[in-house]
Amino acid sequence: MRNKLGVVLFAATEIFIGVTTLTAVIFGIIQRTSTKPLEVVIFVLATSVLSTSLGFVILKHNSTGYRLLLFFSKAIILSKILIFAKIISLNGALETTIPSSAKNFISIVYHSLLIFYFTRRPVKEVFK
Repeated sequence: MRNKLGVVLFAATEIFIGVTTLTAVIFGIIQRTSTKPLEVVIFVLATSVLSTSLGFVILKHNSTGYRLLLFFSKAIILSKILIFAKIISLNGALETTIPSSAKNFISIVYHSLLIFYFTRRPVKEVFK
């Protein structure tokens, strides 16, 4: 039961982040207040849909969704480490009002916790 509660919490977080981002971008487009280039808008829309979808798929204990969630979490952590190491940088068009260093740190912590939680044996069993 405890393992399923954690799955629900992480799934809900993914859904919340995805839906919130998707809603904000759509409202920005409708109100014509978005100053982001089209490529950035498409990227943000795609990632918000992916986050929302992964949240719902994880709720169903789908093994493919489980593997995709872990893969994307690892890719995000790697990208944030590369940003902190100044090996790569993001276009300013992706930035929001929250300082990017704070967002990157929070992202690393969240995705590290997600990987730690989902790679524990009892949780892995939920997705077999």
